[in-house]
Amino acid sequence: MKIEAMPSRPINPKVVSAMNMLRKWSAITLACVIAASMVLLVGCAEKSDQSQSEYADEAFIQSLAKGYEARDTLVGQSSKADKSAEYYEKLVDAELEQVEQYQSAQFSDSKLQENAIAYINALKDQRAAAELYATDNSKYKQDWQKAYDKRTALLKTFVDNNGFAVSPEHQDSLDKLVSHGKKVERDNNQKEAIESLASSINLEFTERYSTFVGQATVTNNTGYDFDYINFDVELFDSSGVKVETASLYANHWLDGETIALDCYTSIKEPPSTVKVIPSNYKVADA
Repeated sequence: MKIEAMPSRPINPKVVSAMNMLRKWSAITLACVIAASMVLLVGCAEKSDQSQSEYADEAFIQSLAKGYEARDTLVGQSSKADKSAEYYEKLVDAELEQVEQYQSAQFSDSKLQENAIAYINALKDQRAAAELYATDNSKYKQDWQKAYDKRTALLKTFVDNNGFAVSPEHQDSLDKLVSHGKKVERDNNQKEAIESLASSINLEFTERYSTFVGQATVTNNTGYDFDYINFDVELFDSSGVKVETASLYANHWLDGETIALDCYTSIKEPPSTVKVIPSNYKVADA
């Protein structure tokens, strides 16, 4: 049996128009959302790039190399006759012209920022020392060397930790400065360890044959073996007056070894305050 199909109802033209309008607005809305998202992503990327460019880490290392090479070139072009206050000022200025701008710059690496500022300050110390070259040569040498030690130790740090490098024609001079920086770093580490050892010495004074003798049991925790080490012991009375400077010493003191130290004095009363200060020492050869 043949089934008669149901006749289709005609669609209201207004409904068709409304549906078409809805489709049109949906497409427009989607396009707007996509466009807005792209603008937002581009804006975030630009902001991220801008944020990264605000940090001076890489730029400082590049400027440091330019300044170092400019200074080293001047050194290579000089002769003994050129040595003067103006000559040394010119050397320092060759570096400062490149790096002084980073004194207040922002770094992503806070330790690099700290060292960058320290390096700039070391250069300024050399600049101030150079001004004394003709008027107070002894003070010039002292201040210049102190700043030189700081500068070379920092150059070693930049090489080791921050990828600092120079062109081949300047490598030999940098190697020499870095070698000196290693020595400065080693000496500073020894000094800090020995000062810490001195601060750990707690002398107890008892009367012995009408004078007082200080005694302490001390462990060498410096990380170094000593052929010998000496300490000055400053003794103060209750009024804060230094009444005597005695001494402590030890020979062949190995790292990790505990020894007894005696401090002999001529004072008739026990001291109120005691300061132990490293005097001289010799680290045993490794």
